[in-house]
Amino acid sequence: MKQIGIMIEGGAMRSIFAAGVLDFFLEKGIEIPNVLAVSAGAYAGMNYVSGQRGRAVEAVIKPLEKEKFMGPGTFLRKGTFFDMDFLFDVVPKKLVPFNFEAFTESAKRFIINTTNCLTGECIYHEKFDSEDEFWNICRVANSLPFISRIGKINGIPMLDGGMAEALPISRVIEEGWEKVVVILSRKEDYRKKHRHFYMMMIRLLYHQYPRFIETVAGRAEKYNESLDEIARLEREGKALVLRPSKMAVGNSESNVEVLMDYYHHGYEEAQGREEEIFNFLTT
Repeated sequence: MKQIGIMIEGGAMRSIFAAGVLDFFLEKGIEIPNVLAVSAGAYAGMNYVSGQRGRAVEAVIKPLEKEKFMGPGTFLRKGTFFDMDFLFDVVPKKLVPFNFEAFTESAKRFIINTTNCLTGECIYHEKFDSEDEFWNICRVANSLPFISRIGKINGIPMLDGGMAEALPISRVIEEGWEKVVVILSRKEDYRKKHRHFYMMMIRLLYHQYPRFIETVAGRAEKYNESLDEIARLEREGKALVLRPSKMAVGNSESNVEVLMDYYHHGYEEAQGREEEIFNFLTT
């Protein structure tokens, strides 16, 4: 069997697009053995691995009808822009249970990354000894600078994996995947720009982590190089890219109707390319 995988970009609420794509995959029985997710892309990827079609809608979008789990108010109450306790404790364990047993028994691999604040290196995680450990890693993997607290994994301070590898196509190549479905959360013309004020704040608030600062300083260049590499693989027939084409949302979008439209956009993008996807995976 060919080494085939899915790489899912993060982007907070933008990752709802990927949830729509992967729910279409589940509906059509499209089984891909390797799932590499960055940041919020994990919420889409984990449900694909556990086989819980529609769970992202129930766990991320619908709760916003009653619980505004993000924004300045949340930051004042919790010290984080997103209510991490709600998203990684209340929702998966009480409100919309995640089937961790099905997840661990799945034949699919699930890989998520974090950024080591001490070394600036990207750390990949795919072994989860307990559900609590799994949710802690997911929580840290979604902890962005400024708006989240630094988390710890095995005593090591870490933040969102996208700070080191937002598009880990180098990992795909290193693992020898022959084909990869890439799910991006931004439109085709997007390129990341170096933000001087952002870097000034990074240097100010994370001065005790000089290697982390160095990693973040090169983030835009690495992101754009990764886009170029993905485009090269696409031209060679080794990558199939799914990305928003008709609409885009911000990473803190909280309008339920807008998010549902975005979820359906992801589903419809995959649906419209169904034959192409099957041919890509089977030839």
